[in-house]
Amino acid sequence: MNKKNKKKINWGRALKNNCYMLGLIAKACPGVLVVTFVSAVLGAINSFLLNTYLYKYALNALQEGKELRVIIITLACMFTYTLVYVIYRNIAGCYLELRHSRVEVYIQNLLQKKAVEVDLACFDNSAFYDTYVKATGDATNRAYTVMNNVADVIWITVNLIGVGYLIITIDPIFLLVAFLPLFYTLLIGKKRNRLRYEYDMQNREVARQRDYVRRTFYLSDFSKEMRLTEMWKVMFRRMHSSVDELKGIVKKYGYKMMFFRYMFDFVFDIVVYSGSITIAAYKTLVAKNMLLGDCFVIINSITNVASSVNHIGNVFFKLDENSLYVDNLRAFLEYEVHIAEDANAPCVPNFEKLELKGLSFRYDGQTSAALSNVDLTVHRGDRIAIVGHNGAGKTTLIKLLQRLYDPSDGEILLNGENIKNYRLSSYRELFGTVFQDYRLFATTIAENVMLRGNITDDDRETVKDALLKSGIYAKVETFPGSVDTTVTKEFDDSGAVFSGGEAQKISIARIFAGKQEIVIMDEPTSALDPIAEQEMYCNMFEACEGKTVIFISHRLSSATMADRVYMFENGKIVEQGTHSELLKMNGKYADMWHKQADTYADTEEVTV
Repeated sequence: MNKKNKKKINWGRALKNNCYMLGLIAKACPGVLVVTFVSAVLGAINSFLLNTYLYKYALNALQEGKELRVIIITLACMFTYTLVYVIYRNIAGCYLELRHSRVEVYIQNLLQKKAVEVDLACFDNSAFYDTYVKATGDATNRAYTVMNNVADVIWITVNLIGVGYLIITIDPIFLLVAFLPLFYTLLIGKKRNRLRYEYDMQNREVARQRDYVRRTFYLSDFSKEMRLTEMWKVMFRRMHSSVDELKGIVKKYGYKMMFFRYMFDFVFDIVVYSGSITIAAYKTLVAKNMLLGDCFVIINSITNVASSVNHIGNVFFKLDENSLYVDNLRAFLEYEVHIAEDANAPCVPNFEKLELKGLSFRYDGQTSAALSNVDLTVHRGDRIAIVGHNGAGKTTLIKLLQRLYDPSDGEILLNGENIKNYRLSSYRELFGTVFQDYRLFATTIAENVMLRGNITDDDRETVKDALLKSGIYAKVETFPGSVDTTVTKEFDDSGAVFSGGEAQKISIARIFAGKQEIVIMDEPTSALDPIAEQEMYCNMFEACEGKTVIFISHRLSSATMADRVYMFENGKIVEQGTHSELLKMNGKYADMWHKQADTYADTEEVTV
């Protein structure tokens, strides 16, 4: 076992983490805690009355010759309490079921908001991503586990007070026997819980790989490759590898966990239960110094008491187990965001100029820089083309411009002021962007274009106009729901399925529908044919009159429309100028242009 597992339990940390989860439920819906804990108290009293005191009272009262009327009245009071409790329990059950979604929504909102806030670099970090998966995968269930553990403590405590008192009045020796499983739990509880935690965590990591393989077999994104190539064999082998790893985890931890369970069953079933029955039977039938009702209490309750006492011990170790899970949740929710919203920072004024000075950037874990000492100035209304081969740093530049990352060195200035000094949301509102790896969501076409909900009739007109300019409205118009048609059939059998080029046109429509001052397009026409590309760019520049446009493209035909072209290579600007100036330089840009020229249908047309 590793050093981590040999450390003593930090009870202070465990208590704080468990209280933290109760606090989440209390903030989401305090009534859930109140109703659950009241149910625990009432349920414990009911269990004590029906399962223990009822039999002791009835049998002993009859054996001692008490008045039948008194016995009936007492039993009637017990049954009345039970009836009231059953009514309350059903009402409470309905209430908790209705409020469960409120707790779920509250906790998921916390996680989802944080997921949007955390730095994009976090999702490049596999350790952080694993923490995120572990935190989100069990958050709501773990909150309820903590609450139910506390409710169990309340239930057991109330029940034990009643049952324990009866057993003490009968013979204290039985209470000592009932505590034996607790002693066992105190001896091995921490080791058992740590084993279970390690087992769960390793299972979850391997299961993530297995689930990825499953997705490749049923998601449409992979369907063509899986049918036309032998990648299904690769994925099949990975599935077998994941299953083998899961078997290895079971083999590593299963026997130890099984041994601990066997030892507990031995103590519980043989020592406590059988031993107590033997002693009680002897005292009643042989020694005749125990009433029949008392004997029944011992036989009926001793395992319940032993189980309850042991469960108390388990709950304390469960606090530690819960704490290990909550650590993942808190590590995610309490992550200190480096690129954070500052409500006190000033909003961005009217955009006039962006300046990149000595800009350099290196991704975490990478030895080489993605960008090195980049100097670039963009004025309002400029049309800027960023060109270069794959891996030249073009997309990284776009991410830095929108402050998805902060530079390792250098700075970006907006109107002469470092962009870090502006309110983040205000700064990002400047940009309307279509990324190379754009995504369409399984929502309506209108929501995909506007990138928000609450679509109005005016919004629908804006969406129609944007789809017209991007060249996809003719198809959208054929759907019964028009722009309100759901994208994909994942949740709607009548949903729309688009080809790669059609989907890209919908993503481009976001630019036409936006009001942003700076338009950024990262390989916006990669799935379009040259004619559709030319038409799209003409529409874009017409719609973006007066705005600043920055676009990345491998097809240099689009660069002819730019006011200035920047050629990137290995994270550096190697050439810059207008299209004509760069051709006259006869450098790397000209070489790239001439290699592509033969693929253009009409070079003269696209270079106008």
